[in-house]
Amino acid sequence: MAETTAGKGWVRDGILSCLARGPTTGSEIAHRLGVSKATVTYHTKALLRRNIIEISDVKGVRGGVYSKTFALRPGSLVLARRRAEQEDSRGKLDEEFERLLMSWHLGPSRPPSDEVKMFLYHAYRLLSESDSLDGAVFEEFGSRAGEQLISGSLRFETIGRGIKELAYYLTSKGMAEARADVGKGEAQIVCAGCFENREHGGLVCSFTKGIIEGTLRAKRGGRHTVEMTQRTDPSECVFKMTWGRSAG
Repeated sequence: MAETTAGKGWVRDGILSCLARGPTTGSEIAHRLGVSKATVTYHTKALLRRNIIEISDVKGVRGGVYSKTFALRPGSLVLARRRAEQEDSRGKLDEEFERLLMSWHLGPSRPPSDEVKMFLYHAYRLLSESDSLDGAVFEEFGSRAGEQLISGSLRFETIGRGIKELAYYLTSKGMAEARADVGKGEAQIVCAGCFENREHGGLVCSFTKGIIEGTLRAKRGGRHTVEMTQRTDPSECVFKMTWGRSAG
């Protein structure tokens, strides 16, 4: 039988569908899916490492070769479904970010801050539906926004002036209440609130941290670090940046 052309996700979904009917050998799975035994072996190893499936039986056949029977681990269908939902949510969120890029570059019908807030709304909605709200995801998309949307509006003649310019830009565009303090080899942007959010240290703050990181990367390369802390009195986020001498 000629091997079916199939993506990684399709093959793994097919393996899980086969095992949902009951324990099955690798050879039987390969026959049902129309793929090679080597392909099934590759994907079952990955599923074993992720504790989604298990080996339920091993039988010896001629020539010292063993035949393995695979089965779903208890509760693994729920786990597999959740991961599939999370991947689907990330795909939809990528689409929302592409819409943001297009709207921004073509001339948004709303102020840029409102365009970003709309994207953040969709991020909350999509990620919460798949139980995958994660600050790292918000930081990743914030970094993409800084690199692809905001950096082009800034000059950055030096990194110190550029950080001041970034803080002013975020404030003037209604994205944050920010101010910059710049020293030798380090600086900080102090933010009293961003995108109408007052939950300091939360997911939106992670997005703002990403904006700073992405903007610096686009303008100065990777020779910097950004750390986020919170002040309780007054309630503010502090984004501390350090860089090497060659970046100054």
